[in-house]
Amino acid sequence: MEIVAGIDVGGTFTDVLLYHAGTGELRLAKVFSTPGRHADGLLTGLRQFDVPLAELDAVVHGTTVATNAVLERKGSRTALVTTRGFRDVLELRRRDRPTTYGLTGTYRPLVPRSLSFEVDERVDAQGRVIEPLSRESVEAAATSLRGSGVESVAVCLINSYVNADHERSLAEELRRLLPGVEVTASYEVCPELGEFERATTTVANAFVRAPMSRYLGAVQQRLEDQGFARDVQVMQSNGGLIPARRAGELAVRTLLSGPAAGTVAAAAFGEAAGLPDVISCDMGGTSFDVALIPGGCPAVTAESAIDYGVPIKVPMIDITTIGAGGGSIASVDRAGILQVGPESAGSDPGPACYGRGGTRPTVTDANIVLGRIAADQRLGTQGGFALDRDAAVEAIRSHVAEPLGLDMTAAALAIIRFANEKMANAIRMVSVDKGHDPREFALVGFGGAGPMHVAELASAVGATTVLVPPHPGALSAYGCLIADVKYDYVTAVGSDVAECTAGGVECVLADQAELGRKTLEADGFTEQDVAVEHIAEMSFSKQLYSIRVPLGDEREAWTPDRLAEEFHRQYLAIYHGRNPSGTIRLISLRTVVTGKRQAVKQVMATSTEHAPAHERTVFFGDGTHTVPVLRRESLLPGQHLQGPLVVEQSDTTIVLPPATSATVHENGSLIVKVAS
Repeated sequence: MEIVAGIDVGGTFTDVLLYHAGTGELRLAKVFSTPGRHADGLLTGLRQFDVPLAELDAVVHGTTVATNAVLERKGSRTALVTTRGFRDVLELRRRDRPTTYGLTGTYRPLVPRSLSFEVDERVDAQGRVIEPLSRESVEAAATSLRGSGVESVAVCLINSYVNADHERSLAEELRRLLPGVEVTASYEVCPELGEFERATTTVANAFVRAPMSRYLGAVQQRLEDQGFARDVQVMQSNGGLIPARRAGELAVRTLLSGPAAGTVAAAAFGEAAGLPDVISCDMGGTSFDVALIPGGCPAVTAESAIDYGVPIKVPMIDITTIGAGGGSIASVDRAGILQVGPESAGSDPGPACYGRGGTRPTVTDANIVLGRIAADQRLGTQGGFALDRDAAVEAIRSHVAEPLGLDMTAAALAIIRFANEKMANAIRMVSVDKGHDPREFALVGFGGAGPMHVAELASAVGATTVLVPPHPGALSAYGCLIADVKYDYVTAVGSDVAECTAGGVECVLADQAELGRKTLEADGFTEQDVAVEHIAEMSFSKQLYSIRVPLGDEREAWTPDRLAEEFHRQYLAIYHGRNPSGTIRLISLRTVVTGKRQAVKQVMATSTEHAPAHERTVFFGDGTHTVPVLRRESLLPGQHLQGPLVVEQSDTTIVLPPATSATVHENGSLIVKVAS
């Protein structure tokens, strides 16, 4: 009987789901995260199941370690080695601004200029060697690196994406000359056109490689010490898994690990409910992550900025993140204007109502003051934790109500409205700003705080359907359970489509597919479990942005005419307007090779809590309501619910405002209808 654990480590809570394939049983643990010691919270959650770790067949992990290292600038002391004359590649970057009309910026590269070094070599844009790699300059650079005390080195030579011989030799030599120092070469992580994007992606990988390797190594070792005998699997930003032993080397591919897992699960539950077009809305304790999922497939981007001035050029699910979560701190600024976030109380000390030392008001405190969360309600499954409503009242009174001259209810409602509007704007960013009407999509609300807000968010953007999965507070952990192992390969082409040959395209795609198959075979997958998808990245000549053109699993007979035809078809599907004419460029060829894992049934997580239905007073925008409070486990498939209503479960609270209704789906999801 296969037993699989899916784990998501968030800023406030660590969620663990344990799935028994034989019985179809799903069990949930939700415990406090342990910042700086993430493995402690992970193991605390696993121990709640009383299942020996030796009996686990797989442990799948989503993590924010790499993301936090970049955002907080707490990665390794990293250096950059590049071609002479290009030392300032990170400082020159792209001349954009954090604000449209701002005259100053806050850009800080991951590697300071003092740790950028040059070597003598040159390869032109066609891959021809203009100047051989100088051994003397390599040894000089190694001496400087040794003296600077760096822990990690990023190697990014000009035009190595078309000819990596110099870069490969340089990386090998630096590994020999600098034992104990991690070396990342751009041809290994981002062999693509774009000098700055390739450099910053390589630097980001080098920057987070050591902390990610240490963390995953610690998790693997602590699990092995307790009997677990397999590789930990790690969620990547592209929505697929990778073994921990590879994830450390390619740490940049895990930057959106947790949010990507939630998006994968949101797509699965949307499809099961007959709602292929959905927008995932993940509101946790620290952030709000939103992604467009048209046709049941999360939108994927080849480039995303993890922080201002730090673009990452690897395949990622296109997720927009803002600082709006249950722990977002509310304050009144010097102008007397209410602000909510982006600063978060996190898990330590957490919101004031957690009673862990926090004194500043948060969105969670506002929800408890409004009765949407009960003072005696248990959040999570960790013992010895109770909510303190009086602390929440005092925090809002002193920091918001009195400065604004409002009563407690009005102040708490103002906090909720402010947070909701910020999140609604994020939904518009991924839909309206990209040519999609949010009224044609269903919102999937999840995360610890998402189900409390998602119905009001739907009203704000005009959506009329909301889906709340069976275990929304741990949906990212569920995404880890159902995700497949996935490897991405890319080869830069950079030529006009008319100059390509069917044989050349076939050769590249065949090599990529074969490499993926061999890697998956080493991971234990059989030929029947492997799926291959080819993609051409193309654009019109001199166009800044490219589009991904699906080629399916075919690698033969891709003539210039056929490639151009597929490009025009995809261009029209995306932009819906007149299809312009002009020279078409083939930027790169990609292959995604997937190893299919055993399917997981969509079931409600079991719970030992069976509190009877009761009522309580809840404040909404239209006034005070006495509403029924139900336990999620008591709901039956086909049951109809009428708002206003509160549904409680161990991982979250679901709030149905007035003028909403819901039906229980056969898998336990709530399909909510919101009045337009």
